[in-house]
Amino acid sequence: MKKSVVLFSGGVESTCVLYLKLLEGQVVYPVYVKCGMPWERLEYVKATELWQETKRRFSKLMPIKVLSLKTYHKKHKAIETEEELFIPLRNLTLLTAVAGYALSKRAESIGIGSLGLYPFPDNNLVYLKEVERLITEGSKKRLKVEVPFFGMEKGEVVKRFSKWVPLHRTFSCINPILRNGKVLHCGRCIKCKEREEAFKEAQIPL
Repeated sequence: MKKSVVLFSGGVESTCVLYLKLLEGQVVYPVYVKCGMPWERLEYVKATELWQETKRRFSKLMPIKVLSLKTYHKKHKAIETEEELFIPLRNLTLLTAVAGYALSKRAESIGIGSLGLYPFPDNNLVYLKEVERLITEGSKKRLKVEVPFFGMEKGEVVKRFSKWVPLHRTFSCINPILRNGKVLHCGRCIKCKEREEAFKEAQIPL
């Protein structure tokens, strides 16, 4: 039986990767990596809620593994512009963080929801395949880095998976709001805008 580790944050792409693997009948180990970003506490709350809903449908979904790295701090932070959010070394940090866990579970792959839309230095297939090579060389075990949605638009992912995935439950926000015990999108940050635009493009209601 195939096993996969999926980098899972509860956002559109990571949730769709999770469902893709589950629909293939694989045993899936979701991993949430805490790097010290300010939005992670509330984001994890929403990711847990989504995991609970998904677990009721798929028995092969394993508990969320939380890895706390505290990699980032005030001098090493995300850079938000009007068009993008750049987090230095993001993909390298995530993949190397979960590699040991994936090997301990005898997983065949690590799934990551990168679309490759932004020209970040660690966000291209050559870079990701090199990380895969280094993990394999360093562990002496083949561990694939799978990027199933690379090259796709976010709206395309939303449209393709809307039949199977509770996309309205996904969450991605730089400045989440806690109001009356509920975690809400701020509606203003780049992550919120990207999510809203993707749903609009796919003609799927939020």
